[in-house]
Amino acid sequence: MSTIFVSGPTGCIGAATVGHLLDNGVDEIVGFSRREDFSRIPEQYHDRIRFIRGDITDAESVHEAVCQAEPSAIIHLAAYQTPDCQARPMEGLAVNVLGTANMFKAAASLGDSLSRFVFASSAAVYGPRSVYTSESVTADLPYLPPNLYGYWKVAGEGVAQAFFAETGVSTVSLRLATTYGPGRDLGLTSAPTTAIKSAVLGRDYRLPYHGREHFHFVEDVGAGFSLAAIDPFEGYGAFNLRGRTVPTEVYLAALREACVASGVDGVNVDVADDATTMPFVCDLDDGATIAAFPRMPLTSLEDGLRISVKRFQQMVADGTLAEA
Repeated sequence: MSTIFVSGPTGCIGAATVGHLLDNGVDEIVGFSRREDFSRIPEQYHDRIRFIRGDITDAESVHEAVCQAEPSAIIHLAAYQTPDCQARPMEGLAVNVLGTANMFKAAASLGDSLSRFVFASSAAVYGPRSVYTSESVTADLPYLPPNLYGYWKVAGEGVAQAFFAETGVSTVSLRLATTYGPGRDLGLTSAPTTAIKSAVLGRDYRLPYHGREHFHFVEDVGAGFSLAAIDPFEGYGAFNLRGRTVPTEVYLAALREACVASGVDGVNVDVADDATTMPFVCDLDDGATIAAFPRMPLTSLEDGLRISVKRFQQMVADGTLAEA
């Protein structure tokens, strides 16, 4: 039986990753989380997911959970996002750095039975787009984090490299920017998804930032983490998750078109008058990613938005989308 251990399985990305894994040959998911929550996970997967409750900052509980699961691969998604790291920096340090170190240390105890470790990094490890003069931002360019969250992710990638050097277990760090789509409701870059929900609910919405932004459809993100764990790969590598960079205005125009196509009238979404400039890098290069993981998908922005609008419409009909 193939078992994958996933920390943070109850969030937006976690649920998408779990679904893709179970649709692609994995027998069982062991989810490590502070609470057992199936709300984002479709019912057809529930009998193949086993939750172990615990705190990522508690080394002993992490070690016990990993050893109990005996997984063939680990996907580490659990983390505080940008706003929490800025508001509570020491908690962010404990979760995003100490918690990550706890996961890798526990993984090292599995020995040869572990074949892969996948770490959720971030485009926040990069600096502003203006400091990179190349046509696109490749994964080998220098770190220059704009905030504490980015520094914690740089630290996590360092731990990932040390883990590979010590154990020889193939390890992947995946960097992503703005995830959008059903389930995305936390973090600074959840605003584009809030815009979709607001449009479907018939509410006005103004994005708090603008500029060029790198977008990933949530199903592509789940597939990316899943395939990084189960497809062939040897060694250590940091890769940009596949996505598309467009200006904010292009994203909003595509959203309006998706709403019209789905019969949503009176859409009033735009950029706020006092909007700040998007702080994260864009134009993430996926050449090395495709070479290493050729099955990783890339959904067009237009298709991703159409799917998202229809899903949110269904949630409205079901009475499960009460607020944006």
